[in-house]
Amino acid sequence: MIPILALLLAANPIALKAARMFDARTGVVVQPGLVLVEGQRIARVGGAVPAGAQVVDLGDATLLPGLIDAHTHVTFEAGASWYRDSMDLLLRWPTEQAQYAAEYARRTLEAGFTTIRDLGAYDSLDLGLSKAIEAGAVPGPRMIFALAAIGSRGGHADLDPYPAHRVPPLGVERGICNGPEECRAAVRWQTKYGAGVIKFMASGGVLSLGDPVDNPQLTQAEMDAIVQEAHAWGRKAAAHCHGDAPAKRAVQAGVDSIEHGTFLKPDTLALMQRKGVFLMPGPIQDPAGLPADFEKKFPPAIVEKARAAVKAWPEMLRNAQRVGVRIAFGSDAGVGMHGKTNPEQVTFLVRWGMTPAQALQSATVTAAQLVGVDAGSLEAGKLADVIAVPGDPLRDITAIQRVSFVMKGGQIFLNGARPAPPQKLALRAAHLFDSAAGALVDGATVVIEGERIVAAGPNVAVPPDAQVIDLGNSTLLPGLIDAHVHLTNESQDDFAKAYVENVMRFPTEETLTARVYAQRTLLGGITAARILGAPDLTDFGLKRGIELGFAEGPRLLVAEHPIGSRGGHTDGSPAPPGHLVPRGVPEGICSGADQCRDAVRWQLKYGADVIKIAISGGVLSLTDPVDVPQLTADETAAIVSEAHAWRRKVAAHCHGDEAAKIAIAAGVDSIEHGSFLKSDTLAEMKRRGTVLIPTLMAVEDVERRAREKKLPPLIAEKAMAAAGSLAKTFQAAVKLGVTIGMGTDSGVSHHGFNAHEITLMVKNGMTAAQALQAATVVDARLLQMEDRIGKLAPGFLADVIAVPGNVLQDPTAVERVSLVVKGGRVVKRP
Repeated sequence: MIPILALLLAANPIALKAARMFDARTGVVVQPGLVLVEGQRIARVGGAVPAGAQVVDLGDATLLPGLIDAHTHVTFEAGASWYRDSMDLLLRWPTEQAQYAAEYARRTLEAGFTTIRDLGAYDSLDLGLSKAIEAGAVPGPRMIFALAAIGSRGGHADLDPYPAHRVPPLGVERGICNGPEECRAAVRWQTKYGAGVIKFMASGGVLSLGDPVDNPQLTQAEMDAIVQEAHAWGRKAAAHCHGDAPAKRAVQAGVDSIEHGTFLKPDTLALMQRKGVFLMPGPIQDPAGLPADFEKKFPPAIVEKARAAVKAWPEMLRNAQRVGVRIAFGSDAGVGMHGKTNPEQVTFLVRWGMTPAQALQSATVTAAQLVGVDAGSLEAGKLADVIAVPGDPLRDITAIQRVSFVMKGGQIFLNGARPAPPQKLALRAAHLFDSAAGALVDGATVVIEGERIVAAGPNVAVPPDAQVIDLGNSTLLPGLIDAHVHLTNESQDDFAKAYVENVMRFPTEETLTARVYAQRTLLGGITAARILGAPDLTDFGLKRGIELGFAEGPRLLVAEHPIGSRGGHTDGSPAPPGHLVPRGVPEGICSGADQCRDAVRWQLKYGADVIKIAISGGVLSLTDPVDVPQLTADETAAIVSEAHAWRRKVAAHCHGDEAAKIAIAAGVDSIEHGSFLKSDTLAEMKRRGTVLIPTLMAVEDVERRAREKKLPPLIAEKAMAAAGSLAKTFQAAVKLGVTIGMGTDSGVSHHGFNAHEITLMVKNGMTAAQALQAATVVDARLLQMEDRIGKLAPGFLADVIAVPGNVLQDPTAVERVSLVVKGGRVVKRP
């Protein structure tokens, strides 16, 4: 939802100025503060501002190194009830949970934590999140992640004791091992997929139901194997450990850090000090004790363990400080609220006896040593991770809970508080497109309160407390609607490279990377869209991220897995079954009416808003002819009747004429593409009111790639055939009066240029007004949202765009959107 504030990686250096600067090496504040940044690194600290540098003057503030949290669980956050959290974890798809994780990462970064070590997650959520952050799709701290924590069957790393016939047990690849060789294999599974640290459960835990909090849960031989294998792969090993006896085993095994350490005795802490083992004592206890409602939140077994831990922890921390164990800050955030508990727990360290300087050093230089990141201090050559807090944190440590500036790797993510959006907004322009009438209204104003339009047209009174945006010689239009996109992916000119990357990409990464495509699409003027097919519920995850306000993008309807036949356009590549896992009915592949009905029900079960079928072959599939029918009349009728029974519309991918006749007779609501449709088929579509979504842009793009020899030969042949026919089919449909909607198949072409489809529609015979109506009122009806979007009228959602000049005179203006308002919130402005 909140984009990166600035990309300041320009040629000129950036000079960060403030009244003070914290020297993490010495633990003192120096005056004044100046950090010169070039690219991703600190070039110099102190001295004069060089000529040509961009200056960011932060005033009466203190510059600090970006803080480091050495123990988080950024892919999860506990709520008000352990039972509700457990239910959510069982029911929520990883692609949806990934959207929550991205929000937690954003909050963590904006709280001043530029690096985290994430110690354990399910479903490769940390892997997907980390890759999305690295790619710039999600704002968040740099991550050193562990993937699955390693532990014994029935221990803290294992699932709570659900019956195995209901909840599938975890195996070695997900961290559960018995015996040294299985534990060694578990480490290898995590390193295979990119784990930067190995986490293992040496003892029981507080928040697991079935185990004591302090018992040893791995043998000495198992711990030896885990640590040895981690070190062989160049990874550090972190041991979750509350109990004293298992901590001794972990230290003997050569572990790099003990996490929690609640019940450690002085001799064990002294052993850690001698061997250089770090202590991560988080979560740092609130000196006020457990919250008053703690017993209501958790089952009795967890409450009992928590009370024992809270009682023992303060003495352990005092002993650790006394013997000189290196203490690295970690919050165990996820147990507490991300972005809040991290800085708050640093202040708790001071209340437990650390000086402010020591507490800050634990979260900077010391944590950097443990985590292994080239940051943690403001020194030349270090990564340019810099934050600012008001005043002097050595005088008032709570200042770190009020971070005002965040730079990570030379890129600014936060600079001051964000202004609250206006409650009332008035948009003025020379013209307004009346989508119902297909005509322009001159001298128009649109007044918005909250997320709705309250007035639109000429001579509209503007409330005195409204913020006015005067767009001058522009046209206001309803936000455009794209009825056919694939937002979770984007084609590349290198077909093989894209193919392999798609196979290797985890769903959690794909759904988060899709945020970039969704934001581009929105900024291009598309405020609503249908995603007609995506793997692994990546489209559902993206939709939820946008609905929750975590991501920017259009309003979405999603189809999830498209439905088709074995070997057809939706069945994936013709790889041997031993190479790629074959798709089944839940993934939309069906044979016979009953299976196809079941395939629809699978999609509906998991939240599909529309059903997509592939009734003919396709251009970009590797083996099937482009135009042959791929579903029988009985199969198609079963799909359509089941979807309609659930009040869902059916979109039929269809190039061929014979296949289209089957689909139209079955009652599909739209034909997508329609490259080879004949006049009698188009006439039947007109009679029935079946909508044609021509996707001219997609064919334009694949034709280009075919001519440039960037597609496999069979695909190139199909692309040229479709390109040679679709424009003629579209022109015939316009002349016959077929209902035509706007859809781009974006994903085949690059996202964000969707409005080019309107230009092509006009080029091929539509009037500008007709093409704009296709992208507004027609698509709104197709999406079953005609009472909310597609018009600039009172009561409708305030989805508004502006384009330069008179759009009916120059319809290509839709490709130059200057203003985008979605739901009353300005997301792009001149």
